[in-house]
Amino acid sequence: MNHEYVSIGSQNSSHRIILLHGWGADADDLLPIGKSIICNSCFEFELISLKAPNFRPNDMGRQWYSLFPPDWNEAEIAVNKLLDTLKVFDETKISLKKTVLLGFSQGGAMALDTGLRINIGLVISCSGYSHPKWDPVKNNPVLLSHGLHDEVVPINASREILKRLENEKNLNNELHEYNCSHTIHPDFIEVVRLKIKEIF
Repeated sequence: MNHEYVSIGSQNSSHRIILLHGWGADADDLLPIGKSIICNSCFEFELISLKAPNFRPNDMGRQWYSLFPPDWNEAEIAVNKLLDTLKVFDETKISLKKTVLLGFSQGGAMALDTGLRINIGLVISCSGYSHPKWDPVKNNPVLLSHGLHDEVVPINASREILKRLENEKNLNNELHEYNCSHTIHPDFIEVVRLKIKEIF
């Protein structure tokens, strides 16, 4: 296992959500989102929130790889380490086919890069972007959300991801745009719940 993580769940959990936080955050950052998604769900979910392996400069939060300026070689190493961690989870009683991989911002880029190389139930990227060498090998379902006024990652990043997926003949994807900035809009929670119900 290449990553430390926070886990919330029970022995009866049949499905899993793995959360990948954004640049400068930590493992607890997306837990409220995860808890909102599984609230009143028809499935028993385990929540796993992974901690990015590196400290951001000046110890202000954590990062999956250096971003200012971006180090894409480091990003590729981070992706491979995350793939190894996800494969470890696949060896437990909850398979990756019953797993949702949700990332925000830099975590969204990591979710897209890893989640479309393996057989996973659902990939979600919120306010995310794609890595330069991103190659969506698998046709797993993809949900995208983005704020129209995102000043950190422009919305065109998600629009380009959607176009790329459609060009790759992945038609099981959606982009939801919201009147907000660099955040996960509360209305997107219900979209995720409905998608989980549809897929699983």
